[in-house]
Amino acid sequence: MRATSLLRLLLGVSGLVFAQPAFAAAPAKEPTPEEVDRARTFFNAGVGAYSAARYADAVRSFEQAYELAPRPQVLFSLAQAERKEFFAGNDASYLRRAIQHYREYLEQVPSGGRRSEATEAKADLEARQSRLDPQQAVSPAPASGAKRKARVTVYSPTPGARASLDGGAPQEVPFFSDLEPGKHRVRVFAEGYVDEERDVSGDTPVDQPLDLPLKERPAQITVALGSVANVYVDGHIVATTPLARPIEVPPGPHVLSVTANGKKPFSQEVVLPRGKPYRFEPKLETSGQRVAAYTMLGLGVAGVVTGGAFALAALGQENKVHDIDDARAQGNIDADQLQAHNRAIDKRDDFRTVSIVSLSTGAALVAGGAILYAFDHPSVGVQQPRSIEPGPVPKHPEHSIDLSASPLVAPGTWGGVVTGRF
Repeated sequence: MRATSLLRLLLGVSGLVFAQPAFAAAPAKEPTPEEVDRARTFFNAGVGAYSAARYADAVRSFEQAYELAPRPQVLFSLAQAERKEFFAGNDASYLRRAIQHYREYLEQVPSGGRRSEATEAKADLEARQSRLDPQQAVSPAPASGAKRKARVTVYSPTPGARASLDGGAPQEVPFFSDLEPGKHRVRVFAEGYVDEERDVSGDTPVDQPLDLPLKERPAQITVALGSVANVYVDGHIVATTPLARPIEVPPGPHVLSVTANGKKPFSQEVVLPRGKPYRFEPKLETSGQRVAAYTMLGLGVAGVVTGGAFALAALGQENKVHDIDDARAQGNIDADQLQAHNRAIDKRDDFRTVSIVSLSTGAALVAGGAILYAFDHPSVGVQQPRSIEPGPVPKHPEHSIDLSASPLVAPGTWGGVVTGRF
């Protein structure tokens, strides 16, 4: 566990070395962009194999990277992997190859670079070679030009990615497999990610690198709301309830919001899991504008009803005035009838005034309440989760490559350092 943690730390810090200039002069022929991409895949696979102590696979991957981009740093990484494979399997052929590659590295890098480490490792291996059994020491090394089967090397930067060939047992990446002649199907998958598949051919005896980063599966959002409302993600409207199907949203932190006429906007910051359902349960409360609209409408209706009642009362007094006027036209009226006539006129005028005021006020309140009701449309501005901080935009990698890998041994600790630049 301690060695793994140390290796991860060193792999992270090695990014500081990537920006350093190359040690030696560039080769006569620079690799093409396509060759650089393939070399990067082989190198990444080699790093993964090295960190998993699969040194033979690391050796082959670094060999392929060096063939495509022959840099001294790649050669040093190859020698380091061969050295580790010798220690793991006691195969003298790896010892001799490591010595030869350290020697070539020292020739290519006359000063600086990793010369001290290469010199020390070369001297140690030469001392070990001198102590080998004579027959083992002179056993022929494998021919570099020996015929090989077709082979596929699969790498993915996706955490927890696994790969399978032709539906076989899955293995963690980097994945290496020889290929029989014919067509084959490679599948790379990981929980919460969309599977990737590629066809490869085993008809040509070459190493085929596949770099397959996986896309995250979107989260599936359902909204527990049966009424009509607008659903927003990070301030952008994405759907209207009731939903016909779940809303697909990239996983990670987001701000989910819901707005509905007459309701206060509801927002909630959530972290959506990859490829899993999420049930959003907004709690909508009546807005202050809607409360004011209802209040104005209620008062307005009451005013109209009151105005109508006083209008009817005024009409009743008007009829009484007309009845007394008709009686006076037919003959004399007494003093009581005259007083009743005058009181009816006063009440009619008072009731008419109250009716006009009540009706006009009630109508105004109804109109105002209707306007507030009709235009109670809440909105949500663009929002970003507080946990999201903008980071630097990654630059497009240049088509150059400088790579190296080396073990690290200290009292009570072992690990490795991988450095490079693409």
